[in-house]
Amino acid sequence: MATPERHAADYPAPRLAVDLPITALLIASLAHWIRGAPADGVIFFAAALLLLFTERHPAPADVFRPATRLPGASLIIAVALVALVFGRQTVPMFLAITAIGIGALVVEWRDPSLPARPVPRRGWLWVALAISWCLWELISFVYEQAAGGLSLTHPTMSDLVDPMLDNRVVQALALGVWVAAGLAMLRAAAAARRTA
Repeated sequence: MATPERHAADYPAPRLAVDLPITALLIASLAHWIRGAPADGVIFFAAALLLLFTERHPAPADVFRPATRLPGASLIIAVALVALVFGRQTVPMFLAITAIGIGALVVEWRDPSLPARPVPRRGWLWVALAISWCLWELISFVYEQAAGGLSLTHPTMSDLVDPMLDNRVVQALALGVWVAAGLAMLRAAAAARRTA
């Protein structure tokens, strides 16, 4: 009796020995502990644990669930106004950013994951840019730790951006752009799921 022919699709896809996003979060957590920001370290570590848990216990996909209605300009304006009125490092700003982050997580976890697709040919360009930026930040961070503080010859991205963000108008604009970009990514992911 002949055995049925097996195809590549019949076998489970190989998994990386190391989960790269979780590893990145753990490294970021360690870096924040080293630089003396334990609160940031705990946030990154908690995000890594949350991802580990959800990968081990995925939520059941419900294809008949209605699409989540995402806010638009109203959310962008509201966050910009909070930044304009209260400024950075205030309780209202902390609550607003926390609510946005939790809301984005709920929206993403509510929908099923996208099926695996081949990476577009231009994908390598974005990967190269992201890795270059991460390497620049890592080298600058290590350099500043060795130098004992802010380095004018090899500053980190936050050293360059922080002086601009002291202005509340710039803060409001930056947060508005940040929220708009996040909403655009959530919409793109939802559209990709509908066409998958």
